[in-house]
Amino acid sequence: MKNTLHPEEIGPITYLKWPLRLLLSIIVAHLITVEGQSKSSWQLFHQLNYWVALTFSVVASFLLIQMVHWITKWLDRKYDWVRSWLPRVLLQFVLGILLVLALDILFIRGYFWVFNNDFDKSGYMTVEFPIIKWMVLSLNILYVAWFFAAHYFASSLANHQLSSELDGFYQMREKQEGYQYNIEAKLGNKVVMVLPQEVLCFEREENVGYVWMKDGRKYNIDLKMQELAELLNPLEFYQISRSLMFSLSAIKGYEKVKNKQANLILLDDFEIPLPLLVSRYRFDGFKKAFVLSRQVKAKPL
Repeated sequence: MKNTLHPEEIGPITYLKWPLRLLLSIIVAHLITVEGQSKSSWQLFHQLNYWVALTFSVVASFLLIQMVHWITKWLDRKYDWVRSWLPRVLLQFVLGILLVLALDILFIRGYFWVFNNDFDKSGYMTVEFPIIKWMVLSLNILYVAWFFAAHYFASSLANHQLSSELDGFYQMREKQEGYQYNIEAKLGNKVVMVLPQEVLCFEREENVGYVWMKDGRKYNIDLKMQELAELLNPLEFYQISRSLMFSLSAIKGYEKVKNKQANLILLDDFEIPLPLLVSRYRFDGFKKAFVLSRQVKAKPL
């Protein structure tokens, strides 16, 4: 079965590409340069001072936009909006807005200090700074909305693909009498072949894979999650998170928790020291696979 793309594995979000960031900085720089001017834009275009001021403003605006861009991408890696929403909100506000605005003021103050001009009398805080403030705030809002939109569409696509694949596999199984296959597992220098019906779950920790058996044994395996997804029957096993794939036959039910997640309830015979949380991006697919697995079990093939 073809491996399905899941939103938590779509990789880093691109956001605005640099040509668009440059274009935005030029627009903002123009607004800053003409703000408070009594002359028309056409008249200003014919003055050298306008182009000097515009060049300086473009550089400053582009650097501020780059800061918001870099900070947001760094926070995406360190503090996911879903898993760490509270620290992410605080850090996005402190680093993405307050820090950027503070550095802008320090930069402009330094510019005035170099040229022996009075910053307080320049009117920067009442004329140009409000434009910068709204630019930084709007860019942060845009990036937050962009993040959730990207994950929403990726999640919808993944669930649609999974639904289609499960339906196709279910129809294929109705026409078959079943099949058997073994999985190679290792314990030290020993190599054993295990049957899928003996497996409780598969675990992947970075570059190391494990298979947990229903009788409590644990072996190493070389197969990655993607390889297991292509090998195993999706009506018998389901990947609940990036690192865990459980046998649906070992699951009694599930308990819903916040953020469209769920905790698995295993059959009484099974206990395992692993997290049983189904990630929010896999929850819809899990529900359908769980129901279909029960229908297949109830209906002989």
